[in-house]
Amino acid sequence: MDQNEGKKWHMPWYDWSIFVVPGAFIIGLGLESALGSPTGPDGLPYRDFRAIAHWFDPVFFQYNLVMTLLTVLVVPSLALSYIQIMSNRKEQRLQREVPAERRSEIRRRMGRRASFSAYRGSVWLTTTIVLLGTSILLLFKPISSAGGIGVDFSLGANMLMMGPFAELYERNPEAYYSHLIRNQIAFQFGFLGAYVYFVGSVVRAYFTMDLTSLTFVDGAIRMIVASILALVLSFAFDFAFPTELKLASTSAVEQDADSMPAAESLPSTAASTTGEAVQDGARDGARSGLQGNSERASAALPASLSLLPVMAFFFGFYPKRATLAIERIALRIMKGIVSDDSYRALPLSMLAGMSYTHELRLEREGFDNIENLSNADAVDLAVRTSFSYGQLKQWIDQAWLATHLREDYPDFVRRTGIASSDELRHFLASCDAAKVDGVEQLVAGLSTDPATSPSWKVRLAAIKILLDIDPALPENRSNPDTGEHGSG
Repeated sequence: MDQNEGKKWHMPWYDWSIFVVPGAFIIGLGLESALGSPTGPDGLPYRDFRAIAHWFDPVFFQYNLVMTLLTVLVVPSLALSYIQIMSNRKEQRLQREVPAERRSEIRRRMGRRASFSAYRGSVWLTTTIVLLGTSILLLFKPISSAGGIGVDFSLGANMLMMGPFAELYERNPEAYYSHLIRNQIAFQFGFLGAYVYFVGSVVRAYFTMDLTSLTFVDGAIRMIVASILALVLSFAFDFAFPTELKLASTSAVEQDADSMPAAESLPSTAASTTGEAVQDGARDGARSGLQGNSERASAALPASLSLLPVMAFFFGFYPKRATLAIERIALRIMKGIVSDDSYRALPLSMLAGMSYTHELRLEREGFDNIENLSNADAVDLAVRTSFSYGQLKQWIDQAWLATHLREDYPDFVRRTGIASSDELRHFLASCDAAKVDGVEQLVAGLSTDPATSPSWKVRLAAIKILLDIDPALPENRSNPDTGEHGSG
């Protein structure tokens, strides 16, 4: 243990740069905002990141910097805190649960995980993605023309952001910019939803002693995929709300049509009235113009547009479910093309106590169905996940039995109360010791239709052979490693 403690606290200098680099960047922007000038020595505005510090009110900008710093540093801080505190607790728990002959393996494998070097690449990747995403959300001020103070996103538009709307650049610049902003909103709120989910999953993994490098890699990939998925689906927004495009495209035409008569009437009004009447007319025209502009603005920005960030946030928070919905729609469309008689894997949800969160965690380790889980090593998974050894042993035994019974497994459990291979082994061994045919008893409880009895008898007899029942050892067979069921 002492050796592992020393490894945890010993970090090369370059590992501390994960805190220094983002901190220096954000603190430098804060000092530039408080002390710097918006122009350089030559009197021209800055053309680098220093210009960001002068786009906002200084106090508001510094507040955004604090939020950005906390958002970014939460990633390496949780990783370092977990290594120093929680990894020891997990090793102590595993030492109590795992059979004595494999405890040395636990100590060796946990020792390799108890250092920041095991998290270095994944933490750097996640921190970089979070810094890039939060910078656009909190630090980049969007403007609609190059003459404003901020970022003209239209100058950085590309095919990823515009897609088929790139052709509007020459035909309708206002509609072009409107689509660009909508796609940016979808992209960023997709990232925000993925980041909120990532923080929740990291905190949960921290307290369940399950924070591994894969947690950060999964979070980084989720933020990338969710942002792109929300962006792609934003192109269907005008398809779902067709009036949005018409309102956005006609607002500019209406504005030009309303302004032309007003401009033509000014000379005639000035020639036929006194100076006082001209001033009164100008004031009335200004008020009516402002009222007309506000009405056009409200028409060009309907309430349904507020659904876009909500939908993007949902796709970011639940990208797996969003992709699953898309997959189901695609399969429904291709139902007549793709044959439906292929082999289907059994879902993990068939196992007792398996929640959606548990499925995602096991899927991250490569066990996405019952057939895969039936061949897993409980000790290996106990080291790599937060699940206890007993719970994993129970799930693996259930998966083994479900693999051999296939779709009949839920009905078998409901009628017999036997859910795992260990329970079935103990039942059959006890029956053999009492000189009772356990297979016949199970068939009698399972078969309501006499025609299915031979099939059940053959299957259960085969499973009994595979379990290698020893009639001389009916006791203590429920868990050969620990002598008891794991309760998880």
